[in-house]
Amino acid sequence: MSGHVSPSPASASEGNRLMMTLGIVAKHAVIVLILALFLLPLAWLLLTAFKPYSELFTTPPTVLPVNGTLVNFSEGWAIGGGKGIGDSLIVSSISTALCLILGFPAAYALARRFPPHGQMSFTILSLRMLPPIVPVIGFYILFQELSLFDTYTGLVIVYTFMNLPLVIWLLAEFIRQIPKTYEEAARIDGAPWYRLFWDVLLPLSAPGILTAGILAMIFAWNEFLFALVLTGEKVITLPKALASFFLFQQPNWGQLGAIGIVAITPLLIVSYYMQRSLIRSFSVELGGR
Repeated sequence: MSGHVSPSPASASEGNRLMMTLGIVAKHAVIVLILALFLLPLAWLLLTAFKPYSELFTTPPTVLPVNGTLVNFSEGWAIGGGKGIGDSLIVSSISTALCLILGFPAAYALARRFPPHGQMSFTILSLRMLPPIVPVIGFYILFQELSLFDTYTGLVIVYTFMNLPLVIWLLAEFIRQIPKTYEEAARIDGAPWYRLFWDVLLPLSAPGILTAGILAMIFAWNEFLFALVLTGEKVITLPKALASFFLFQQPNWGQLGAIGIVAITPLLIVSYYMQRSLIRSFSVELGGR
């Protein structure tokens, strides 16, 4: 009769620790792989921005610039990148400010007067789901009649219309997490409605306002279809300016890389410093479900 030798507790514990270590290593390896997939295009864009034209088409291709240069930044800025960044900054900043100014009172009414998952919330959010190709022809005809074609005002109106539903929905979900007792205490103390908004609701809603503002700014900054159809030669946003690099001249990838880096750097910096507010706001969104 042969005896069965069971593993000792020490060896079993060592095996468990080994499996846990392998699991942690595998998890970190997957995170590094996903991060590399996201950062590789940005790294390649950055390296291309510093390559002279002669190195862009060499065989075999060079990864690091052999003779780094800043000419791509100056030339890309001069041939349209500078105007594109300036116009995008004007239009996206004003439209974002309007979205927040108009969206906060509407979000407060939606949060306090309507149920969280009612028809009104869905209706407002569904306006943001509308494909841009659907209203663009109507906007084009309307803007021609109202002399808003190829103007900053027209594009600001469109971007405000495009992002306002999302801003209202985000802020409403955040305001719902603010206890009504704060407002009741302010009213008992005799605070008028404008002091209630300024001293109570705005400070408590600051993370949600920052989140909604960042998202509205990014969407307006990256929008292409409305800018292409509703503007001509006076207003040229950055996506339209980058597209013109292909349409009217042989594409210079170094200039495209340089302007692309200049364009995304401010958004990356703002998103990095506002990441706590972003995480807190999305945590509120998910916690309300």
